[in-house]
Amino acid sequence: MAHLTQNPADKERFICIYPVYINSKKTLAEGRRIPTEKAVENPSCGEIRDVLVAAGMNVYVENKMHPREWNRDVQFRGRVRVQIKQADGSCCLDRFTSRKDVMFYVAEMIPKLKSRTQKSGGESSCQQGEGGKKSKKKKK
Repeated sequence: MAHLTQNPADKERFICIYPVYINSKKTLAEGRRIPTEKAVENPSCGEIRDVLVAAGMNVYVENKMHPREWNRDVQFRGRVRVQIKQADGSCCLDRFTSRKDVMFYVAEMIPKLKSRTQKSGGESSCQQGEGGKKSKKKKK
């Protein structure tokens, strides 16, 4: 079906980025679109949105799933729509001329997010064993 509008500034014409496109844990057959060494481990829609908003892009998130994603968990849900072209056809930002440029940028910036750097740092959990209940045997 042809697009209802030819205007690149309409929300229907924004490019779609699913987290699976930049997930290093996925194969090409499962939907990954960039090389594994440049991809990120298990990105979320929120992280993709945060990176693109910080870069000054026009972004919104939809509650959709990638067709090849078999896991129905909430963390794998979501699709980010990004505007890369203005109404006159020129690029919104010069560094993002194609969807691949956007994916490479997002995959490069997600590991630098505070949420990613703090998770690996301060998690030390003290685990205490229960003080034992000794089983009493009956004396004969």
